[in-house]
Amino acid sequence: MKLKIVYILLLSFFSCQKNKHIQDNKANINSEEVITINQITTIKDTLAYNIRKKGDRDSYDELFYSMMESTKEESTDSVMVYSKIMAEKYHYEKAYFDYFQALCRKYNISYDYGDYSTLNLSKMDNTAKKKAIYWLNKMIKNNLITKQQYDSIKK
Repeated sequence: MKLKIVYILLLSFFSCQKNKHIQDNKANINSEEVITINQITTIKDTLAYNIRKKGDRDSYDELFYSMMESTKEESTDSVMVYSKIMAEKYHYEKAYFDYFQALCRKYNISYDYGDYSTLNLSKMDNTAKKKAIYWLNKMIKNNLITKQQYDSIKK
């Protein structure tokens, strides 16, 4: 019986010390260095506002790269929304290419971005293909790609 009591006391003693160690680790967190989900959302909202209202290229680039590290939907659909704004409203050349690349990623179309002859739009459904051709024509109109590059694309 005494052995059981000693065993229970030892077990209780070591259990309490382990909890104390865990509490010590919690106390070392600096709350000023913690970034909450709220803060991340606020940052993205601010960047999106700067893109829509001011055409801020730095905000666009920062939001673009953060979206590229996200899910496929965010790295395609959201990129397409903001790149279209920056391209059409603020004439940011990089955004034209970002939109087209996101459109291709969305429909699993891969190509060498410097060589348009490797691009095959025939794998896209008709709606997506129309979007791609429309966007490529905009890029020709703005002298971002040549007619020769456009003609080399498999449609």
